[in-house]
Amino acid sequence: MRWTTAGSAGVVAVLAGLAPFASAGQAMAQDGSASGHRPRTHVVRPGHSIQAAVDRARPGDTVRLLRGTYDGGVLVKKRLTIRGAGDKTVLRPGGKDHCAAVQWAGTGICVVGRAGHPVKGVTIKNLTVRKFAKNGVFGHFTDRLTVEHVLAANNGEYGISEFNSTRGRFAHDWAVDNGDEAGFYVGDIANAHGTVVTGNRATGNAIGLLVRHARNVKAWDNSLIGNCVGVALVDDSQKGGQGNTKLWKNNVSKNNRTCAAHEEVPPLGGTGVLFFGGDHNVVDKNVVKGNRGKLPYSGGIVLFRGTPPLNRPAHHNLVQFNVVRGNAPFDLVDNSGSKTNRFRRNLCSTSNPAGLC
Repeated sequence: MRWTTAGSAGVVAVLAGLAPFASAGQAMAQDGSASGHRPRTHVVRPGHSIQAAVDRARPGDTVRLLRGTYDGGVLVKKRLTIRGAGDKTVLRPGGKDHCAAVQWAGTGICVVGRAGHPVKGVTIKNLTVRKFAKNGVFGHFTDRLTVEHVLAANNGEYGISEFNSTRGRFAHDWAVDNGDEAGFYVGDIANAHGTVVTGNRATGNAIGLLVRHARNVKAWDNSLIGNCVGVALVDDSQKGGQGNTKLWKNNVSKNNRTCAAHEEVPPLGGTGVLFFGGDHNVVDKNVVKGNRGKLPYSGGIVLFRGTPPLNRPAHHNLVQFNVVRGNAPFDLVDNSGSKTNRFRRNLCSTSNPAGLC
């Protein structure tokens, strides 16, 4: 894991939102219009190429995957929907890795645009991506990337992520046992323009949700349990910093795994909500319980300075109306380097310094 710019078995998820199948056959197209282009559905059977269907599809089309196993490494560079049949539609490593052509090898599905020309309006839904060396579903220079009802499991770095992207939506997904980085990631963008992370579950990851070098992200109704850190808001010393993010009504509990130091990242473990810098963030009405560790930044809701080289203070953040209980060494910690952070009406028992409860 790097704070700088980027780039397990036994888990069963029942994913919702299944739709009727189109007619069978490898990448068959159905066109309901006699004149002009209307959205078509391309059906891909197990063992056949998702990439071939994506390449044939026109903007606005749907690529529908039947139940079964498929090769990943799918590269998307146009507006379309890839829709599976739930958790029984599985993408795993195998065949040609088309993401390698855009420098993102080891990724299940990569949606990739370029600076000033984002890929717009891509939807990935109702499928599983697992055991990729790096990423499950990955967006780079995207706008309105939607990932819904996706299980991302046992991937080496990120489960579901977007870099340099705006107005994304991660909803009702599971991120389980993804390795060095985070279950969900939003970062490397001065203004994410309201990217949404809602209704998701993250467990067994280094960090459940990581917002790094990004502003204007909204996260609510997520369950972030059993990671090394539940949520991390990180100012990694790049221009623009991190901030203006709101976390509310999340369950951030028992994030007590231990993660060894990795590249520039210190060891992690036993933290619910961790600020490494950041400003004008709001943490409101969350349940933060049972996060227990022995590191300087272990505990319930913990504010520290940002990462080197600048180590900017965490400032002008608001922490209010949270239930913060049973965390160790403290429920609330303010080691932010600033006196501008506000702690209001949180239900907690212990704090450092004293008096924050």
